[in-house]
Amino acid sequence: MNVARAVGRALARLGARTVFGVAGSGNFEVTNAVVEGGARYVAARHEGGAATMADAYARVGGGLGVVSVHQGPGLTNALTGVTEAAKSRTPLLVLTGEVAAAAVRSNFRIDQAALALAVGAVPERIHSPQTALSDLARACRTAVAARRTVLLGLPLDVQSAPYTGPDACVPRAPHATGTAWQPTVPQL
Repeated sequence: MNVARAVGRALARLGARTVFGVAGSGNFEVTNAVVEGGARYVAARHEGGAATMADAYARVGGGLGVVSVHQGPGLTNALTGVTEAAKSRTPLLVLTGEVAAAAVRSNFRIDQAALALAVGAVPERIHSPQTALSDLARACRTAVAARRTVLLGLPLDVQSAPYTGPDACVPRAPHATGTAWQPTVPQL
C-alpha cells in the first residue's frame, strides 16, 4: 500500500462520510481510498462548487466537510469556497495534491501554504510516509476541534511512497460511528 491509500483509508476512519471534489492526477488515488473506506463521493463540475458544497455540508451538521482537488489550478479554482469556509470557521478539510519537492519547474507549483494563510485557512502537509497518519490526524483534529478550515497538502512523491505502518492504527471518530456530530451555533 502507498501513502495515498493509507491516508484515504484513515480519513474515512476519522469520520469523512462524504467527499466533494473534482478528481485529477494529484488527488485521484487518495479520493478513491476514502471512498473504499466507506465515504460517499460527490463529483462537482468545478472545484469552487465542490468547496462550497463541502462547506454547506459541514455547516448543516454533516460532520467534517471534505473537499478533494488537484494541485495548482485545482486548488486555485476552489479558493472562493475555501475562503468563505475559513472566514466562517467551518470544520473543513481541503485535500489537495502538491508538487513533489524535486519538480521545481512544474507548471502546477504554487505556494499552497501561502494561499491557505492568505485566505484564513490553516496550512498542513503530509510530510513523510512515517508521519502520514499523524499528520492527517492533526489536520482533522484542527478542523473539528478548533473549527478551522485546513488545507492538507499531499506531495506527489510522498503519496506514491510505500506505507508500511499499521493500516488500522487510527481509531474511528465518535461522529463516524453513527452518532450525529452537532456544530456549535454562535449566539447573536
